[in-house]
Amino acid sequence: MSPIIATLIQIVFILLIAPLAPGLVRFVKARLQGRKGASPFLSYITLLTLLRKEMVISDVTSWIFRVAPFVVLGSSIALAMILPLIFTGGSLAQLSDFLVVAGILVVGSIFLVLGGLDAGSAFGGMGSSREITIATLLEPVVILIFSTLSFMANSSTIDGILKSQINFSEPYLLLSVIALILVALAENARYPVDNPATHLELTMVHEAMVLEYSGKYLALLEYASAIKLTVFSVLIANFLFPATLLNAFSWSAGNLLGAVFLAVMKIIVIMIGLAFLESMIVKMRFYRMSEYFSIAFVVAFLAMLVALLSSYNDTPIKYYIIFSIFTVISVVLLFGRVRLKAILRYYAFSSLSIAAIALSLISMVRKEEIIHLWIFAIFTIITKVLAVPYVISHIGHAKKSLTNLPSFLRPGKSYFLAIILLMLIYFTLKNISIVGLTEWNALLYTAVALIVLGITMMIIKRNIFSQIVGLLVIENGIAVFVLATVGSLPLMIEFGIFGVTVATAYILAILSAQINDLYGSTDTDDLRELSE
Repeated sequence: MSPIIATLIQIVFILLIAPLAPGLVRFVKARLQGRKGASPFLSYITLLTLLRKEMVISDVTSWIFRVAPFVVLGSSIALAMILPLIFTGGSLAQLSDFLVVAGILVVGSIFLVLGGLDAGSAFGGMGSSREITIATLLEPVVILIFSTLSFMANSSTIDGILKSQINFSEPYLLLSVIALILVALAENARYPVDNPATHLELTMVHEAMVLEYSGKYLALLEYASAIKLTVFSVLIANFLFPATLLNAFSWSAGNLLGAVFLAVMKIIVIMIGLAFLESMIVKMRFYRMSEYFSIAFVVAFLAMLVALLSSYNDTPIKYYIIFSIFTVISVVLLFGRVRLKAILRYYAFSSLSIAAIALSLISMVRKEEIIHLWIFAIFTIITKVLAVPYVISHIGHAKKSLTNLPSFLRPGKSYFLAIILLMLIYFTLKNISIVGLTEWNALLYTAVALIVLGITMMIIKRNIFSQIVGLLVIENGIAVFVLATVGSLPLMIEFGIFGVTVATAYILAILSAQINDLYGSTDTDDLRELSE
């Protein structure tokens, strides 16, 4: 079959299926909220209705306002044409170079920003300034992600990357996909970066830029947004399952039907997942966007670092090492935080990474220990990721005075101290060889690092609630040490440890709240001044 025909089939499929994606997200979100919800196919009717409506255009606008919708739609269609969504080796596959893709995304963003500015409205200017800020933080992450993948696949085109049939045996791919998901949420103006359903001036980003558009122009912009959402969702699914793509030079009608069916299923599953995500989280405040993109950049940079080290040493870096790094980084980030909610969030992420460590060790232990690792991971998520943060947060936020937890050191000095401690631990353990632990040096380092950082946190933090979290970090370090040494404990002991962890967090949180009620403070400096 001709690759030209394959490219035409792909673009026609994307153009036809695109309006279903946002409609499906709205439908699933409505069901999750207990509402009946509009039909997923309502988006088609909405676009047709907008195409028939009259446009209202301000007299102060220039040609940019009129050209912007066509350029934005053209950039989205260009992505659907050049990226391998159903076929690899299409007629425009050579244009799928990751720099070209990044450039197309930038062109669409720039014209959307210019269109928002051209009308001269306050909302358009606000949304445009926010959008260009997000785009500035976003593009380096996009380039870093695809640079890593192209380096390992020996191809600068996304088509060539997917042809190489990369798999999840390499940790760099998982990290790259996670970073790509974070980028996709921001690029498509979804939670937690933006709320596509809002018209509140304090939270609008994308909607603020299109607020002055109506009729056919608004239909073009909404259609472009739906196409881009569909393209990103299918592309992410293709990185996870590259074997589902067809070769543009050799395919049959039966294979085509199967590939189209799989593409539809990819869109449905990812849109349902997106609806679940948007139902569970809230939109981030704009001043915290730098934190979100910093996480995306760190994940992408870590993926590149893992890829380079694996290529240099000719030995792949194992998953438990990656999750060990995430565990330590999460605890380090605790040091510079003063808000209780942020501290608990990073503690929960650190605990989640420990659960991932246990799961990544399943393929490396004896069969009789597999069930223990599964139980350890599941109960870690239930107790330390969900129960403990909820208990402490619920009790702490009941007292408005406990939402900010001061420290003896400023955030910068706290981070510097944490880095110095990590370096000292590394050089101390570097030349220590423990019999039976040679293979688990990363886990041993993680365990010691968590214990030392937990103790340090209890020393430098001035609030009792912060010291409770420090105690829990020490307990996490002990749990990692158990994974590195014993491997597993009897089930009754494991259940007892998890139960004691939750009970301890609850009792200490209650005790701290009572101290606050009795003495009016949980600051250790104030409590030291109390006389008997």
